[in-house]
Amino acid sequence: MKLKKMQTNIEESIKTYGKKIDDLLKEIIPPDRDDYLSEPIWHHLRTGGKRIRPAICLITCEELGGNPDEALHFALAIEILHNMFLLHDDIEDEDTMRRDQPTVWVKYGVANAINAGDYLLARAYHCILISQIPSDRKLKLLEIFNLTYEKTVEGQALDINARGATDYTVEKYLELVRLKTGYYLACGMVGGAVVASGNNIEGTIDKIWALGKLMGPAFQIKDDLIVLTVGKGRGGVIGSDIKEGKASFLYAYTLEIANDDDKTSLIEIMSKQREETTDDDVQSVLNIYNKHGAIEHAQVYADDLIKQTYDIIDEIPTDNKAVFRDIANFMAQRMT
Repeated sequence: MKLKKMQTNIEESIKTYGKKIDDLLKEIIPPDRDDYLSEPIWHHLRTGGKRIRPAICLITCEELGGNPDEALHFALAIEILHNMFLLHDDIEDEDTMRRDQPTVWVKYGVANAINAGDYLLARAYHCILISQIPSDRKLKLLEIFNLTYEKTVEGQALDINARGATDYTVEKYLELVRLKTGYYLACGMVGGAVVASGNNIEGTIDKIWALGKLMGPAFQIKDDLIVLTVGKGRGGVIGSDIKEGKASFLYAYTLEIANDDDKTSLIEIMSKQREETTDDDVQSVLNIYNKHGAIEHAQVYADDLIKQTYDIIDEIPTDNKAVFRDIANFMAQRMT
């Protein structure tokens, strides 16, 4: 009952804050301008999104005693950055559908999709620069935002170049997702804490980054499992990550323990171009994963990482640790 109540409270806060984020988003990026940018951007934005990342920023700020309105522009910057990554990621992954709608690069062309993403990044920085907070905190938020952007792109570079890799390991996978997902996940909590408490909280910031580096891999592994088994965000196509040759946790783990024949088959399929990968290939990879217990091991490994997050939360030097437990519980519940 307590977990359900907590989840309901977080969900209610997300709805409330989501409305504020959407209203401010329309001010920062007007939806009806005739400038070759508004139409493709809003085609993407209108496909949906729960505004969870910015809401977590505002929830953290409020629960730590701050004014969430002062964190609103930073929260929106996180949401805009998230959508910039999605526009570019769809091109890099050659995904043609997102939330049952054609992706921007499919509808408007690659050049317009890249340019729209670049514009989103500029507007994200603009959001932080115009926020009405003391200049020292604004500078800290810019540092946090830029670090998140930098590390996420580093992780994406590893991801792109790991596809079909023959010497991939679980440790290489974890380093990739710590960069690509960990900073990204923690950014809102760190920013919310800075707005609420100022710059003299380095110990708190370090622990929240550490929290993200555990939560990021945990939730990425769970996400990999969802894409593999039920489909997600790509028109519901099961196994789309296999067709993309993505180096997932399951791929890394199986390469470490499989026999030579299975390794050869796995690498051969994962090295194919997307258009060359058949449904039979996808099923063959699934069979290899099942044979070596990769799916079950991934579930257990992710659950263990989630348990470790609570140890980190206990070490955060703040009197209000409950907000971080609630966020971790909520995110874990979403990924089950």
